[in-house]
Amino acid sequence: FFGEQNPETHSFMRKRVSHLYSMSSIMGAQDKIQVVLDSLWEKFDRFAKEGEEINLSKWAFYFTYDVVGTITWSEPLGMIREEKDVGNYIRLMHEAFYWICNLGYLPGGSAWITHPLTARIAPLFGSSMHLSATPFQRATFQKVMTRMKAGPVKDGQAKDMLDHFLGLKDQEGKPLTLAGIMPEVGNPMAAGADTTSIGIRAVLAPVLRSEKHYKRLQDEIDQARKHASLGDGEVLRFDVLSALPFLSACIKEGGRMHSSIVYNLPRNVPKGGVTFDQYFIPETATLSYSPLAQNRCKAIFGEDADQWRPERWIEGEGSSEEELRNMNKYLATFGYGSRACIGRNLAMFEMYNFIGQILSRYDVELLDKDKPLKIRSSWISDLENMRIRLKKRSSTAGL
Repeated sequence: FFGEQNPETHSFMRKRVSHLYSMSSIMGAQDKIQVVLDSLWEKFDRFAKEGEEINLSKWAFYFTYDVVGTITWSEPLGMIREEKDVGNYIRLMHEAFYWICNLGYLPGGSAWITHPLTARIAPLFGSSMHLSATPFQRATFQKVMTRMKAGPVKDGQAKDMLDHFLGLKDQEGKPLTLAGIMPEVGNPMAAGADTTSIGIRAVLAPVLRSEKHYKRLQDEIDQARKHASLGDGEVLRFDVLSALPFLSACIKEGGRMHSSIVYNLPRNVPKGGVTFDQYFIPETATLSYSPLAQNRCKAIFGEDADQWRPERWIEGEGSSEEELRNMNKYLATFGYGSRACIGRNLAMFEMYNFIGQILSRYDVELLDKDKPLKIRSSWISDLENMRIRLKKRSSTAGL
């Protein structure tokens, strides 16, 4: 439904799956997601013991892709286990973003992307991309066909997203065909894995560059662990982590400073047109807004809007109650209204757990902290080659 332009159809398609992305549904999958996290920490424990350098840009992707596989069809993609981009899903997804963003403007839109000529031209631009049948699409097709043959889950059995997608109806009340189910299965991967991975790094990179903020955040997490009376092997969960004010401030500030999606999303002008300052835009026009520009607006976020300062999100540390209300209202990280990111709850759940648990479990060093991370933008704005080194902490470290 992300690309559906008809407002009524979009509303129908969004509503029929919105409950799957509610926080209560995500919380219901937290044990499955924790299994993915535990498998990641097992790898990181080894890296910490050996003093090995880690490219967090890669591992954050492995984590978010495995999570999406887990909640969609109850099975991770195996990236953490294999320590690689299994099936080249990540590379192919990024190449798809590149082609969609560039060719999507042309008359005919997606027809250019799936045209056989594209497969011949793509290598000239360093890409193997051709969207007619990627490994991810083939794997998704096999998952769907296997589940359809197995039939509905029995009463009392746990359902994943795929089970729900198979039970969806169209606007006429008829069961979805395979052609209607396939996009729904692909949506969580296409829309949720990359953006969340980038969001994790957008928070951790500036925190690790600032000794003051790193210490404050780790101390806050340590105190939460102390009050929760956790022992060895026990981890802080979302309900505790999401209540931590400075962690919440850092996550908001990370999303404000570096939007995962910088592509200007098109919007229809309301009937009668609209006036911005002295400029009138007629209802026949299509306009767009930049999340990056919106989140750096000094009229909303202050004269230091171009600077990392998570304290701005804490009342009494430079922001009044009214200023906080205004900033929260206009923060564009997840969009607005009916087109707001439906996967926001999943993204926040993953970010709180990943950041809270990694800083509780390890001392994290950002290598080359004086050098800015390379940014590669198309649909998404990726932070590349974030190199870190870990040192394992005891369960009582800092207490």
